[in-house]
Parts: sequence; C-alpha cells; structure tokens
Amino acid sequence: MKRKLLTIMVAGICAIPSVTQAATPYVSGSVGLGFASNSSLSGGGISINDLITYKTGVPFGFGIGLKEDAIRLEAAASFQTNSIDKVKDPLTGVEFTGTGTDKISISTYMANAYYDYAIKDSKIAPYVMGGIGAATVKPDIDGADLHSKTVFAWQLGAGVGVQASNNIVIDLGFRYISPGSYKVPVGDIPEVKMSTASSNILAGVRYNF
Repeated sequence: MKRKLLTIMVAGICAIPSVTQAATPYVSGSVGLGFASNSSLSGGGISINDLITYKTGVPFGFGIGLKEDAIRLEAAASFQTNSIDKVKDPLTGVEFTGTGTDKISISTYMANAYYDYAIKDSKIAPYVMGGIGAATVKPDIDGADLHSKTVFAWQLGAGVGVQASNNIVIDLGFRYISPGSYKVPVGDIPEVKMSTASSNILAGVRYNF
C-alpha cells in the first residue's frame, strides 16, 4: 500500500511544473463519518491487540488546491474526534466501557495529489488520491489528558465528483488515514507505542475559481 502511495505522490510531484503554469485554483470542504480502527499497544514487554475500540466520529476538513486537466494538487487539513467505546486494562486484559469523556482526537495536515478520470459527455468524474503529511493525535482516557503527539501520516482514497454547475463540484469519497504509532505512558511504564487509523466516508463541495 505504501508503494502505491509513493507512486501517486511521485506522479503528482513530477506534474507540479505543468500544473502551476495554467492551473485553476479551488477551495473545498467536507464532512462525514469516521470509523476509527481499534488501537493496539506494544512496548515494555506488553503487546495487546484491540486495546481500545471506538465509536463512530464525525470528521470534517477543508483544502485549497490547483487543478489542471486530470491532475489536482492540494494542501488540506482535517479534524475528527472518536469517543472511546471499550478499553482493555493493559496489565489484566479486563475490558471496561469508556466514560462519556473518553475520546481520541486526530488532526491532520496533508499534501494531496488527485487524478480525475473524465467521462465523455458526463458530469461525473471518478478519482483516486494519495497524501502524505502529519497528524496530531491526542488521547484522553479516564480523565487523563495525555500529551498530544505529532507523527507522520499518510492517506489513500477514491471517490467521485459531480459537476453541479460551472464552478461547483459535489464530492463523495472514501479516505483511509493512517498516522504513525505514538508513545503514551501506561502504569509504571513511561512509554509504549499505540496506533490507530481511520476509514472515513465523506461528502463535500469543491468551488473552482
């Protein structure tokens, strides 16, 4: 999967000179449903899969970009919070139900590349995309506001754009976002690695200037 992402990003970078010469600028916004993957934990002699399970969250984001023919290059930011459903005690394995305040927040800052597939005489244009950047992850469990961690992140996605007017495109898409693992304290162990990811279904609007 990382090889596919690298291929998409290299293609986008190689296309930058031609895109920036005669590109159409745009802004975009989106909102949807975020299905956070179960978090696993490792380190300090501990390894637990599915340590934390999450409820569905509501991701939202915005971006600014340039479009030239089939290629789009974009800088984007997004944010989502997922409440915690279940948590395992890392020492005993006993599972507890999350409180109403237990949650994880993920903010991403990405450079994205898109390829739009034009369909002749159609207002519909499917696309694929990939992005790399950073994610700030902030767990909040049992009232302990753990320090936020900023880590490398990547994403892959696909979707379809529907031309609603000369300037407006309705966007329906899917994103898989994967921040790198981050370190948190657990009991007497100062730092262990924890990871999560999110599969997001999004609806958005793109305005071409």
